[in-house]
Amino acid sequence: MKDTKLELINGNSYMYDANLAVGVYFNENSRAALLIDSGANENAAKRIEHFVKKKGYYISSIIVTHGHLAQLGGLPYFKKNYANLRVYATSWTAQFMEHRALENWLSGHIPCVVNEIEEEMVKNAVTDIIPFRDHDIVIDEITFSIVTLPGHFPGMVGVVTPDQVFYSADAIFGNKTLIKQKLLYYTDIKGAKDSLDKLAAHKHAFYVLSHGGKYNDVKLLIQQHQHLIDETSNFIFGIISEHPLTLESIVQRVMKEYQLKNKPGHYTLTNTIVRSYLTALHDGSKLRASVNDGILYYYDRASVVLV
Repeated sequence: MKDTKLELINGNSYMYDANLAVGVYFNENSRAALLIDSGANENAAKRIEHFVKKKGYYISSIIVTHGHLAQLGGLPYFKKNYANLRVYATSWTAQFMEHRALENWLSGHIPCVVNEIEEEMVKNAVTDIIPFRDHDIVIDEITFSIVTLPGHFPGMVGVVTPDQVFYSADAIFGNKTLIKQKLLYYTDIKGAKDSLDKLAAHKHAFYVLSHGGKYNDVKLLIQQHQHLIDETSNFIFGIISEHPLTLESIVQRVMKEYQLKNKPGHYTLTNTIVRSYLTALHDGSKLRASVNDGILYYYDRASVVLV
């Protein structure tokens, strides 16, 4: 983890970015700090706590944007050390927080490939359920805007502070991520497109990306994400249009196309991503599925080929 400090974004809105950005909002009246996500692990949590205390504040609450471990890893430390800590999350996120095995099922629950995930991370971790809709929420007399951001992970939200800083979780990724990988992790393609449209429709002073840090403008990033989604969708539809394919064959072709390594983790991620595109293509009336001799094949809906 790189050495880092709290970085001022705007007003009372800060960021701690050690390869993964965590939002920090300081309430000057109560001397309380609200975190947006908890850091990837205990070490990150301790570093965040150190800088918060150094400024003369204490950590009163955490908004968890979604149920990935990178956003949850520091939570056990904060729960253990702050008896009155308020933890805000959607009901979707709460389930993934308290029942980590659900993430295996989201990936298709592939035996011998998925990692064993601890069943419980923190019992009764969430104190306040956030409705999964766009709305304002008042925490310690400060109003924050909750923005639903489907696509990357079920129940994901972003947070806009009074300083017009939009902590957008993993709705979009920074330039460094886009340079390294073109196959983006989405579990809901339609939701991802809707979130990108939502980001494009409203201008904020600053944006903080979990994987990417601070940005003044995300217009170009949004266009790049939209292009990559279309590119992946066209590739998958194109290979299926040539002849019917099984899920396994599609995953194989996608891994080769995007030069992913033959590792269980890469396979699992690709499997999840491919299934999300197949769902979108089916819902868009482009694909059908047929079972032949106990094997499921996907094929172009316009095709007359039967399997």
